[in-house]
Amino acid sequence: MDKYQYIRQYQQAGAYVFMALPNQKYNAVEGGFNNSFSNGDELRQWINQYPAYRFGNVGIDLSKSNLVVVDIDKHEQNGMASILSWFKTHHIAPDTLQDTYIEQTPTGGLHAFYLIPSGQDKPKHIINAIKGVDVLSNTAVMTAPSTMT
Repeated sequence: MDKYQYIRQYQQAGAYVFMALPNQKYNAVEGGFNNSFSNGDELRQWINQYPAYRFGNVGIDLSKSNLVVVDIDKHEQNGMASILSWFKTHHIAPDTLQDTYIEQTPTGGLHAFYLIPSGQDKPKHIINAIKGVDVLSNTAVMTAPSTMT
C-alpha cells in the first residue's frame, strides 16, 4: 500500500494528516504539525504550495484527530514485556488485539491505533503509563505509516 492510500484510510477514520520532510517527523512550515487536514483535497493543495513535502513522511496530528495511539517501545525499555505482563495480570488474552490496527515502528516497537467515538473524551496523554508503554492522545504527533521513508 502506498502512502496516499494510508492517507485516505487515516482521513476516512477521522485523522488529521500532515506531511513532514523526507526522513523527518516534523513539519518545518510555520504552524508545524497544525498544518494538518482531514480532507485529501486540502492536503493536496497544501502539498502543491510546499512541494518539498511531496515525498516526505506522513504524520497524524493527534491533537485534532479522534485517535489515540498506544506506543509500545522496544529500544530503551521493553514495553512489549510490560504490556504482556499487564495483559496477564488483568486476564486479557493478547489475541483480543487482532481487530486493532497496529504498525511496527522503525525501532521494532508497535503503534496500536484506537478510534475514539464522537462525543467520547479521549484518554489523557501519559508517558510510561506502564514501563515502556505510552498513551498518546491530545499532544502527540505520530509518523504514519510508522516506518520512515
